[in-house]
Parts: sequence; structure tokens; C-alpha cells
Amino acid sequence: MEATMSFNVIYPNREGARFDTHYYRETHIPLVQRIFHPARVTLIEGVPMGGAAPPFVMIAHFEFASLGALNAALSAPDRGALRADLANFTDIEPTILLGKQCSGPK
Repeated sequence: MEATMSFNVIYPNREGARFDTHYYRETHIPLVQRIFHPARVTLIEGVPMGGAAPPFVMIAHFEFASLGALNAALSAPDRGALRADLANFTDIEPTILLGKQCSGPK
């Protein structure tokens, strides 16, 4: 069985950063879903720890059933619209992490 693949978009926090969570959830994520067709989407919003600001504003975790499905998403003809939409909700340059699901200890 082929491993589940993930496309993770990580928005590092910094002082003065702009990130419109409402726009991100209501507009950008539906756009990603229309273009990439992920099997599952999980959003993780950073929260303060012990009075310190969170190290990340948001992490978006997009799961794909296979490497082929991930590659199809990454080569989607409309993917440029996703990068163009960044300025509508943030001034943070995201970090991208591609990954595959792996098992923890038994």
C-alpha cells in the first residue's frame, strides 16, 4: 500500500506579522481545495505557550492518498492563483514541507 503523502504550509510567526485568519479559512483554503483536491485538510492555529507568542501562526496540513495525487496537485494548472492570493491574507513567507505518513512506535 502506498503511503499517504502530505503538503504542509507553515507560517512562521514574527513580531508585526499580518495574518487574516478569517480570510484564510473562508477564502484561501476553499481555493486550495478546488485546485489541489486533497483527501483531507487539517488547520493548526498557533497558540501562546507560557506567555510567549506561538512560533507559528498557522500550519495547514493537506493529505493526499498517494504520491501521484500529490504530484497532480503540485502540477495543477491553476496553482499560481494560490501564490497570488497570499497577499490577500498575509505578509509572511510560508515554509513548505512535503512529507509521507509514517508509523509511530508499536
